[in-house]
Amino acid sequence: MFDQNRLFYVLFGLVVIFQTSSCHKTIQNYGAYCANDTARGDPNLIPVDESQPRFVNKVENGTLYQIGAGEDQVWLIHVYGNTGYDFGYAYGTLLRDQINKVLPRAWAHFEEEILKELKNLKLPKWFEDFVVDKGLSFALDIQNDLVKKYMDEEVYNEMRGIADAAQVDYKTVIRLHMLGEITRGRCSLYGLWGNATLGGKTLQLRALDWDVDGGLQDYPVITIYHPLTSKLGHPFANVAWAGYIGTLTGMSSLRLGISEIGVSFPDDTFGDESMAGLPFIFVERHILQYSETLDDALSFIANVRRTCHLILGVADGKLGTARMVQYSHSIVNFFDDQNLQPLADWHPRIPHAIYSGMDWLCPSRQYKLYKAITDQYGQITPELSIKNITSVVKTGDLHVGVYDLTDNIMYVANARGTNEQGPMEAYKRQFVKVDLNVEFVRTR
Repeated sequence: MFDQNRLFYVLFGLVVIFQTSSCHKTIQNYGAYCANDTARGDPNLIPVDESQPRFVNKVENGTLYQIGAGEDQVWLIHVYGNTGYDFGYAYGTLLRDQINKVLPRAWAHFEEEILKELKNLKLPKWFEDFVVDKGLSFALDIQNDLVKKYMDEEVYNEMRGIADAAQVDYKTVIRLHMLGEITRGRCSLYGLWGNATLGGKTLQLRALDWDVDGGLQDYPVITIYHPLTSKLGHPFANVAWAGYIGTLTGMSSLRLGISEIGVSFPDDTFGDESMAGLPFIFVERHILQYSETLDDALSFIANVRRTCHLILGVADGKLGTARMVQYSHSIVNFFDDQNLQPLADWHPRIPHAIYSGMDWLCPSRQYKLYKAITDQYGQITPELSIKNITSVVKTGDLHVGVYDLTDNIMYVANARGTNEQGPMEAYKRQFVKVDLNVEFVRTR
């Protein structure tokens, strides 16, 4: 048998070699476009649920509520702490049952799907080989080794707190948070301000089109973080599922919002990818947790060690504007409404708007989002966006967040859960209204 230390160094050497020779590659597929889809969906006519949160349970550093009605209810959890472990332990205690139900099912599903779709994920050959020869758990452990030095130690402490309190495997919790780098998601976003919206509000869309078969939506969770020390930043809201603390969707108490799209169809302006860097779900979380202004957020994105091909959206309700970010390991570009890219007849510029539909080179989806925005231009509200944009464009399968960054209010919908009724896609279902003016100042 191999000595464990020797095996580690052999693998580490292989990783370093392959990182420099295989991950840092130029894009060959310049001309590929995403699948054509010009069909328009029906408007979402379901009224937004505006009911107040209902108290469920309380522990030393956390309080659990539910919001919404019927099958569209969402867990709303408040966590307080001086350390990441405080956050995690309260979270894991209050959501123990939900975590223990969703984690095994989600892991089994993604393990099966990744093995099935491995050749289509455009991953480095060394990573594919690890998945095939050693299993997904082994490969994700190696990935975690590559990103560890870029991670905030308090994030690991939070995961440890969740694992301890919920009595689940700590390594499995970490692995779940490494999945985003290899699966990503085909999503849509916009940032609107000024003349684009009714009353000149700053609005942002984050529509997550990701896997609805893993059962994540059975336990949707909005987490409100309340740091008790400045070293943990400021309050922010994270929209995810039981056991998941990376950020894909959310708003901060300083009225910053974040959106993201995984890019499967880039052009030659994107640059290289790498699996060694800060995973994008923690780039987004850092922005919500620590950035005080739009400039802070953009500076962090410019200077952090980035990983994969993405499109990010960052909006600032205080400044009343938004930026879109072309994001890769080696290149980062920032766009406003005057220089938005890609510039094409299927992706025209719109005053006081940044937007992207499903991917970078995705003409039919990009143009559908453009039409939906311009058809409502000047009258757009969160409610109108829910009714006539996401549902008509058909974006936001797993969940949708619409942010009113002027009034500090968030609207959220989730996909149909197991054994539930009604449409599958989140954009067709009832949205719940979350007044963050209230939630950010809730005390223990």
